[in-house]
Amino acid sequence: MKSFTYTFLLSALLAGGLLASCSPKAVLPVADPAKVKPLNEEQQLKKQLYFSEAMKAYELHDWATADRLFKKAIAMDAGCDACFYELANIYFRSGYVRAALSLNESAMRLDTANLWYRVQAAQYYTAARQYRRAIDEYNHLLKTHPEMTDLYFELSTLYVRTGALDSALLALDAADAKMGFSEQSAATRFEILTAQDRKEEALNTLERLVAAFPEARYFSLLGEQYAGLERDTLALEMYRRALTLNPDYTPALLGEADCFRRNGQFDVYFQKLYSLYANKAVETEYKVEYLSALLQIPKFASSFSPQLDTVFTALRTPPDSLTEPLFATYLLQQQLVDSAITVLKNNLQNNIEIMDAWQRYLAFEYYAERWDSVGKYAETAHRRFPEEMDFMSMKAIAEWQTGNGAEAIHWFEKTLPLTVDEPKKTLQTYAFLGDLYYAQKNPKKAYEYYDKALAIDNDYIVVLNNYAYFLSEENKQLDRAYAMSNKAIKAEPNNATYLDTFGWILFKMGKAVEAKAIFRHAMIYGGNDSAVILDHYGDVLYALGEYDAALVYWDLSLKKERNPQVEQKIKNSQR
Repeated sequence: MKSFTYTFLLSALLAGGLLASCSPKAVLPVADPAKVKPLNEEQQLKKQLYFSEAMKAYELHDWATADRLFKKAIAMDAGCDACFYELANIYFRSGYVRAALSLNESAMRLDTANLWYRVQAAQYYTAARQYRRAIDEYNHLLKTHPEMTDLYFELSTLYVRTGALDSALLALDAADAKMGFSEQSAATRFEILTAQDRKEEALNTLERLVAAFPEARYFSLLGEQYAGLERDTLALEMYRRALTLNPDYTPALLGEADCFRRNGQFDVYFQKLYSLYANKAVETEYKVEYLSALLQIPKFASSFSPQLDTVFTALRTPPDSLTEPLFATYLLQQQLVDSAITVLKNNLQNNIEIMDAWQRYLAFEYYAERWDSVGKYAETAHRRFPEEMDFMSMKAIAEWQTGNGAEAIHWFEKTLPLTVDEPKKTLQTYAFLGDLYYAQKNPKKAYEYYDKALAIDNDYIVVLNNYAYFLSEENKQLDRAYAMSNKAIKAEPNNATYLDTFGWILFKMGKAVEAKAIFRHAMIYGGNDSAVILDHYGDVLYALGEYDAALVYWDLSLKKERNPQVEQKIKNSQR
């Protein structure tokens, strides 16, 4: 329920009124204790009045009024450390962490012995991701106030964030020495030891935790550990103990069922799974996550499709935006592409405002290479989500695939302003544009985009290869083409496409013998599946006087793809 004050403040915030008065621009300079002057009785009373009214406003979350009154108090008494402390809280709650740190620093300068000012500083350093300063502050506090044992857990968390896992464990050791074995310490220690792959120590910690705190979540977690060690009898026992405490505890239900799957007891396994997926108390997110992992097991879906059909029936009662994408993936694994797309299209119609529904549907249409649909729906999605670059890119690719090169160029160029902060996407777009402009018989523009791409990444092998090949086709800058292609095949020495480019450049440079060796290598790595590579190899062999061999490769090229130029070569060679 909203109070009148809260509603009023919310309206003012939305109108831009209150946050402006608490902006970092209004933050006071760091206090200087040397400039603090004593107050007379009247001044002291007036300052105290400002402070009291400011605290009332603070309690009502009226940040603007509290900010103004605390500053009035400070104007009267530059040594009001509590004013700076409370102001720091206001700025921190308003999202201005650096300003809060500056104000808290003033409070600490004015009262160097105040414990809570230092605790607050450590919290602010953490929020500002100044983890090293926060760690130093917590270590100082624990040295001067060893009774504040809770700070060991804050310190341990910070060490974990900075990757200093051994230091995190030492902080927990110190906490245990002061407080004895605790749930928080043991749970954190288990996570750290697991991250360090110290399996036995992690297991021992978890066993102690379960013994001291026999809760469903810990029994289930221990079951997972036993299952990972293939100690399924113990795992099942832990899952059953968890379910005794909480019959609907999802991780335990899934863990118990999965033990039977790993042991090949599929009848029991699927009975457990049917019950679990029919159980409305089990959250859909858990069901989807588990089934998603299950579908990633090789051949599982094809081996147990009747059983999985039943599981999906339970899962999809009723269907929603979580279940339908997974069901479509399952259908795709069954080679039911059209059915999968229909499922996602229906899901899209039911979730028309959700961008993810558009993305998933378009991804499947893209997979099926239904370019007309990709183009149509990508453009519609773009109108709904104009800042989402992926929809524009899909539209561009669809136009490309349907032979509308000029439209593809238009859409790719439209995406460029959105890639400013993503160099990888800029690079890919430049590469696409280079290819498209060349296909549009505009090599000058193509080379401009290739040069832009290489300015971002001089080792981008897709551009190196294509740029080099197109230069060789025009018999231009063959030395540069050679250098670029050579770099590409050094990066991927067994890529038949890149080998073809390099061999073709050698041939254009009059080095047919060297080219032949490259093409022979390309044949080993799939070159005989490409009509273009077979044609090129035939040209090289013919130039070396190996006419019969050349005819064989030209003939193979024609069988892959009809080409009037290759047909003419064969006719000319037979005269």
